[in-house]
Amino acid sequence: MSTLKSLTVENFVAFHQRLEWRDHASLNVIIGVNDTGKTHLLKLLYAMTRSIEDYSKKQSGPEPKELAELLSSKLRWTFLPQKMELGRLVTRGSGNRLKADLQWNSDGRLKFGFGRDTTVRITDIETNEMGQLAGHKATFLPPKEILSIFDAIVATRESQEIASFDDTYYDLVQDFRQPTVGGNWKEHIKRVFRHLEDVTGGGEVEMQSDGSIMFRRGKESFNMHQTAEGIKKIGILSRLMRNRRLTPAGGCMLFVDEPEVNLHPRAIVLFADMLHEFAQSGVQVYLTTHSFYMLKRLEQLARKHKADYSLLDLRKQETGGVVGSVTRLSDGLPMNPIVEESLRLYEADVALDLGD
Repeated sequence: MSTLKSLTVENFVAFHQRLEWRDHASLNVIIGVNDTGKTHLLKLLYAMTRSIEDYSKKQSGPEPKELAELLSSKLRWTFLPQKMELGRLVTRGSGNRLKADLQWNSDGRLKFGFGRDTTVRITDIETNEMGQLAGHKATFLPPKEILSIFDAIVATRESQEIASFDDTYYDLVQDFRQPTVGGNWKEHIKRVFRHLEDVTGGGEVEMQSDGSIMFRRGKESFNMHQTAEGIKKIGILSRLMRNRRLTPAGGCMLFVDEPEVNLHPRAIVLFADMLHEFAQSGVQVYLTTHSFYMLKRLEQLARKHKADYSLLDLRKQETGGVVGSVTRLSDGLPMNPIVEESLRLYEADVALDLGD
């Protein structure tokens, strides 16, 4: 099965310097303080892989499109730059040119670049072995759930084409709309369902024939405004699994931006367990996090199962720009701002106790 291996970017928003993120794993965690470009990296990976997915689908359809056209549109609608111009994604500076290079397997590649004067179309693009990712699906789970704003997302994009919600939200709406199907599940996916049930108390988010969305638990039904934020986020995952959007069959990449948002610490730990099961089943997982609970649990799982989980730590430089370092969670949790803040709070507790 094809998997992503590396991403290199240069002059891309906060990444003034060349960032070489190599040796991608089955599960990849991105950390860093605010404004270090975590979500930008996640969205860039998503935009590139979703464009490849759309290209693969359209090649077999009645109206095939060029990858450059699909990628240009996906980048604009994923990042929503000022005036919807691609050049706004280029780091400010005379002559700067954004460069991105995504590689998979041993020789698969999507490489492109453009300058600050680029508006809506990428012309500098290079590909190799695109067929290796044919059939792969890319899914993005943003921090905010979509179920309570489902109709607004649909209306602003399908009726008015207003740039109110980026494509990570609109694509997720499209994925959620797909009908569920029956069938057998791999053991790791069965365990994901068990974790889901632990969080929801056995409830399930369902889409009705009239398009409305309800949360059902036992004999009780709740609309989305009566349903807890965390339950709605978990419900989205469940639906995507049941309609076979999230499945290792054929290849799948899952991008999750700050999964801990609106979740209780216990639910965060269970969510980490779910992501681990996805990775073990063959789904390649990418996530950003600010949560010590999420990070610590993934480190424990990597050590317990000797898994190849990767940690990308982004740091701002005094001279400007962002650099990143990669470690393996199976080797233990390295010192980083999340751990440092946890230790600072612990030391403050000790000082208070000694003061008493």
